[in-house]
Amino acid sequence: MNMLKLTQEGTRKLEKELQYLKKRKKEFRNSPEKDFIMSRMEEIESVLSSSVTWPVVREAGDFVEAGSTITIEETVYKERYTYTIVHPYEADPRDNMISIYSPIAKAAIGKTVNTLICIQVPAGENLTYNIIDIQNC
Repeated sequence: MNMLKLTQEGTRKLEKELQYLKKRKKEFRNSPEKDFIMSRMEEIESVLSSSVTWPVVREAGDFVEAGSTITIEETVYKERYTYTIVHPYEADPRDNMISIYSPIAKAAIGKTVNTLICIQVPAGENLTYNIIDIQNC
């Protein structure tokens, strides 16, 4: 597994979940749920052992990468959106944290400020955004 980058909050959440599952494991000794708990614990331990935690401080970045916080502007209506591109384990669109595998992230990875990106939405139309800011850790 490649080295993963997690936010400090993402690392804390996974560590907290792991501790919770370790406590619950004893309660489900003879239950089918024990297999799920054991599998999830192994998965979290694997992620944590092969990850690094990003620092909180962010600086202007040259190009979009995993861990970048980007601001994009829709080209027609000029609406702006800010997203942090994260590993799928900590993606949460409600907090504007999108997976590196999301359509926006896929289109933006490797791009620079003032680059237009085109995203095809499920309805079949294409939306065009301009990358107006990139912050990297």
